[in-house]
Amino acid sequence: MSAELGQSLNDFVPPPKPCTGLRNAALVLSAIGAALSLTAAFNETHRVRLGFGYLWGFVFVWSAALGSLFFVGLQHLVRAVWSVVVRRVAEMFAASIWLVALSFVPILLYCFSHGGASLFPWLDAEHVSHDALLQQKQPYLNLPFFAARAAAFFALWIGFAVFFTQNSLKQDVGRSSVEPAVRMRKASAPFMLVFAVTTTFASFDWLMSLEPHWFSTIFGVYVFSGMVVTALALITITTIGLRSSGRLGSGVVGDGHLYNLGVLMFAFVCFWAYIAFSQYMLIWYGNIPEESFYLVRRFEGGWLFVSVALGVVRFVVPFLALLSRSAKTNPTRLLWVSIFLLAGQLLDLYWLIMPQLHPDRPILGWQELGPVLMLVGILILFVSHFLERHLPVSVGDPLFEESLRFYI
Repeated sequence: MSAELGQSLNDFVPPPKPCTGLRNAALVLSAIGAALSLTAAFNETHRVRLGFGYLWGFVFVWSAALGSLFFVGLQHLVRAVWSVVVRRVAEMFAASIWLVALSFVPILLYCFSHGGASLFPWLDAEHVSHDALLQQKQPYLNLPFFAARAAAFFALWIGFAVFFTQNSLKQDVGRSSVEPAVRMRKASAPFMLVFAVTTTFASFDWLMSLEPHWFSTIFGVYVFSGMVVTALALITITTIGLRSSGRLGSGVVGDGHLYNLGVLMFAFVCFWAYIAFSQYMLIWYGNIPEESFYLVRRFEGGWLFVSVALGVVRFVVPFLALLSRSAKTNPTRLLWVSIFLLAGQLLDLYWLIMPQLHPDRPILGWQELGPVLMLVGILILFVSHFLERHLPVSVGDPLFEESLRFYI
């Protein structure tokens, strides 16, 4: 980075400042969610619904944090120039993975309690003793191994998140050293291999094993596609918010950067639709009872409406809204589409999780919404704390100056 650019850096990237409004909103959201969750926890009638709702909220924040970590690793892997000015936003969400790990602890405690079998049927020893298929899966689907796998997954994710984030923050201090960038680039390829394996098995453990009789060979890819859409939507919303509030300064994020975010969102929206349709088509064409019952349940009764709405919210509306070039550079359009996609992710996870609890029709109440509000509020609180301590842009990256000039 040139000396002139370093001296004039504060002219367009202001120093961190308090996020009072964001922090207060996060505190209110998390407090309301915690109050609702505690009320349900102390009521035996509502406790099972709370367990499913907590898993729903947990998987949502997990997909946001891990999807952002994937975005960071991908940018280093391909040595992307355009994303340097928005990568810190992804690093910020990726850095929250340790909070996601802590939020998994209540799920483990719930599994160790008697209520865990209501969430994961393979935890019910009596049920397993009368089920030949679950007996065959017991070497994998057992609580000690389940907990050990989760601990290993989070240890790896936290390790990579700390590595990428800390090296990026070190660049802000040096502003001329290329060593952190080289280290991150070298680590990106191993990270991608680790990410692919751990994300696939985590999706098996935390989502597919809710119905341990069902299986899909592309379920991990399905979860991954939704995860990336979620991360891109969050990165886009945060980038637009930071730019409009002046925290990114003047001229740091331009139309070219927004366009690339829009293109990536458009691409992964289509990718999600392709994987979702492929999974459905293969199960429908095969018509094997061991596979088809999972989708039959979601296309009967009240769940049919949710299934149709899922396709509209996650594909049809975003596809049409982002189809034109101008839409991908329009901050207002990108903001609303991103919010729509986050709602689509919540709907998708509800569609994956809740039919196990409510097989006849979808039911949504404060018991399920409480933990979602709490966990989302905690994530926003972490974001506000990060922004108060660190610059929202990786100003020390060797490609920062080139990224400023990026234009399509």
